[in-house]
Amino acid sequence: MQYVSAKGCRLYYETRGRGRPLVLIHGLGSDHCMWAPQMEAFAKRYQVIAYDCRGHGASSPVPPGYQLTDLAEDLARLLDGLKMEEAALVGVSFGGVVAQQFAVSCPGRCTALVLSDTFSEVHFPDSFGAWLQVPVLRVLPRPILAQMIASAYPKNRWRPAREELARAARSIRPGDVSRLRALINRVHLTEALGAILCPTLVLAGDRWPVMVKYARLIHEAVPGSRLEVVPNACDPSSLTNVEAFNHLVLDFLASGLPTADR
Repeated sequence: MQYVSAKGCRLYYETRGRGRPLVLIHGLGSDHCMWAPQMEAFAKRYQVIAYDCRGHGASSPVPPGYQLTDLAEDLARLLDGLKMEEAALVGVSFGGVVAQQFAVSCPGRCTALVLSDTFSEVHFPDSFGAWLQVPVLRVLPRPILAQMIASAYPKNRWRPAREELARAARSIRPGDVSRLRALINRVHLTEALGAILCPTLVLAGDRWPVMVKYARLIHEAVPGSRLEVVPNACDPSSLTNVEAFNHLVLDFLASGLPTADR
């Protein structure tokens, strides 16, 4: 197993391919495995790194007082450990929040940014449901949580998302994930996004209008960003419309991040 040290903890990662570095950041409660439909496709052009954020997968727990800036620092330490000065980032949902914070905190290290099905702030009444998730994640038995998540993704339409997110829910770390849910519920990054200067693509699945609303907010805040609504998809678009998501991301990266010689 491959780890790097980050401020007293270990971060697990997997890497594949060669070329310019491309880091994939998973959604809340999931881990690097959610990127299986992207790893092979992206590794044909880039060196792809998928890692487990703190509190997820094989990485260390979330310590007391942990902040969003600490998540960004973990990512910086991951790049340091891999001897990478900079990287392009693809973050989905929770991973998109981490990617935004990293781009704000470490602007010189982010070469391109893909933010999918994510948010830079949470409005009422959307925040009510987000805060309700905190105790639910902490106390609900894993098998029941997996069933609830699976029910949101019909078999005949979104089987990859249904299977992967249910798998992740069965191995979720309730204390860590509920603390991170509370952390991102308080996010207020919109005003800071104006400082992001790297090429940025904002994505949202068309089936959940609330996520399209937040995608537009990010798009309006990031100078020169590009917004695409992914058809027949919801959070996460990377699993609900794999083909469209992969095409949009690779097309965007090719326009702003040419592949390196091999």
